[in-house]
Amino acid sequence: MKSNGFVMKSSDDYDKKLWDRRRKNLRILIAAENTDPTNIARECNLSPNTLTKFFSGASESLSTRTLDRLLPALGKSNINQLDTDNPLHDPYGELLKIIQDLSISDQYNLLDEVQKRYANDEPAK
Repeated sequence: MKSNGFVMKSSDDYDKKLWDRRRKNLRILIAAENTDPTNIARECNLSPNTLTKFFSGASESLSTRTLDRLLPALGKSNINQLDTDNPLHDPYGELLKIIQDLSISDQYNLLDEVQKRYANDEPAK
């Protein structure tokens, strides 16, 4: 697709790259658990065929239902935790785990502290 002389990426292209990254990261996470897609699927009450199709590329993505069963078994709670360069040691995922275990009151206190500390700082690059 072309616009104003610039080549623009389609959303299909973006989605494919996003799911390719997620596929790669899921493979890493499954290997880190010393298991394979068939066994993790069975552990999550999923059809092994679901993951086989996904990892072979026959299926482009996974459903929310599948992810809701799969991610907790891999120590993840959010699909965004698959959108990283290193799914085994991602600061976002580590922070998310800490925050989720806090009471609502402590979450608000932490939010206040973080906003005070970083409100005037330039974003990290």
